[in-house]
Amino acid sequence: MNIKLEGKELTVESGLTPLKILEGANPDARKTALAAKLNGRVISLTTPVQEDGELAILDFSEEDGRKALRHTASHVLAQAVLKRRPKAKLAIGPAIDNGFYYDFDVEEPFTPDFLKEAEKEMSRIVKQNIPMERFELPRAEAIEFCKKAGQPYKVELIEDLPEDAVISFYKQGDFTDLCAGPHLPTTGKVKAFKLTSIAGAYWRGSEKNKMLQRIYGTAFFEKEEMDAYLARIEEAKKRDHRKLGR
Repeated sequence: MNIKLEGKELTVESGLTPLKILEGANPDARKTALAAKLNGRVISLTTPVQEDGELAILDFSEEDGRKALRHTASHVLAQAVLKRRPKAKLAIGPAIDNGFYYDFDVEEPFTPDFLKEAEKEMSRIVKQNIPMERFELPRAEAIEFCKKAGQPYKVELIEDLPEDAVISFYKQGDFTDLCAGPHLPTTGKVKAFKLTSIAGAYWRGSEKNKMLQRIYGTAFFEKEEMDAYLARIEEAKKRDHRKLGR
């Protein structure tokens, strides 16, 4: 393949991943790389590249790099919650501005103490540095897979996808989630994270649906950046006019 990377023209073997291409072109960039963009499309660093074109490596300074890290953090959270609450039903867990969230259907409401437990479990998952592996399933098999896993919300999401949609999953150890990605290569890169709050959220934003439990969190590439962000949030709370008024 002919790949243009950081202004350099490279000829590389077809099927190499962005990580492998970086090995020969810019090894130092591997340390901060979070995702890649191939011909304008964001992909995981472990996605095989099968076409000529322009390849860009995304780090935390790029919005799509931040999203990949925070989306991966939401999967780590979901895996941690299932470790503590095996009967939890998973809804959705996207990256958002300054963080991420995941919605759960659980028998007992979450508490601040549970957040501390979940954070400890997330730390264990991060330390294990588990590879995140993508795979696809045909529609009928994907639905059956989620039914067997006891995840009705995932079944509903698949059933609502267009007939020609590619249905992909990401697996990390004993945890698998329906997801289009992209994600980080391993859980080990989610080093700086914090679960910040709990809220109620209707499934799919409709009050006609069940109220779910939402856990919010944030994640950064560097702990110092995260600590500075959290400090700014706390300072803003102190200056809130509603609190000052009281």
